[in-house]
Amino acid sequence: MRITVKALMELAVIVRKHSGIVLKKNKAYLLENRLQPLIEEYSLSSFEDLIAKANDSSQLTNHIVDLMTTNETSFFRDKRPYALLKEKLLPDWQVNWGQARGHLNIWSCACSTGQEVYSIAITLMEYFKENFINHNIKVKASDISDSAIVKASRGQYSNYEVSRGLNAVQLKRYFTREDANWKIRDELGSMVHFEKMNLLQPKVEYKKFDIIFCRNVAIYFSKTDRQRLFQSLSLCLNKNGVLIIGATESLFDIHKKWKRVDYNGTAYYILK
Repeated sequence: MRITVKALMELAVIVRKHSGIVLKKNKAYLLENRLQPLIEEYSLSSFEDLIAKANDSSQLTNHIVDLMTTNETSFFRDKRPYALLKEKLLPDWQVNWGQARGHLNIWSCACSTGQEVYSIAITLMEYFKENFINHNIKVKASDISDSAIVKASRGQYSNYEVSRGLNAVQLKRYFTREDANWKIRDELGSMVHFEKMNLLQPKVEYKKFDIIFCRNVAIYFSKTDRQRLFQSLSLCLNKNGVLIIGATESLFDIHKKWKRVDYNGTAYYILK
């Protein structure tokens, strides 16, 4: 079934309103491909019918947004941010602020199906080793997708998924075998709190964070929404806190509060 330009534009408005993701006219095939099963599930005859039904159903609207959310990810995707965390950010925190604050709070803003946040948790375990239990460490993980949050919170992955980014030692140490899948161990899962969140409406009343990962999500937003996002994130950082974004992303001309810092070829941002 083909989508009309009018229906595409109306669906784009729905998706942007509820997720911030901008869908352009060249995404017609993507919409058709991902939403056709939903039309069949609800026995609808057109994309216009889908839009009309979504306007009266928050559940269906959430389902549409869920299907349009890109959840492509892997463990230790682009290894450099995790090397940065282990070699620079954690030692700096431990020396300069760890004892004074008594806790370490990290936020994975767009955790998708969990591979990023569990990669962060593994990095923390590998860095602190046997002293891990002596530190008050909490990791918050959020995403706009209901299905992604459900999968991430289960912490269960297929052979294919664990083969992407994990080595044999990490798999044996941090996962247990469950039938045909692999389950994250309780000591890792217990440090992570998952929550559904629209990043354009962040809950800044939460405790502030020492490190925020917001990688490869703002690229789908308009410039105005990116500015709103990074303004909001600036309010969520502790003094001397760190923001990590995607390798191909930049805050140049986005928000004047942020200062870029480079470490061994990897960039991160702090507040001026």
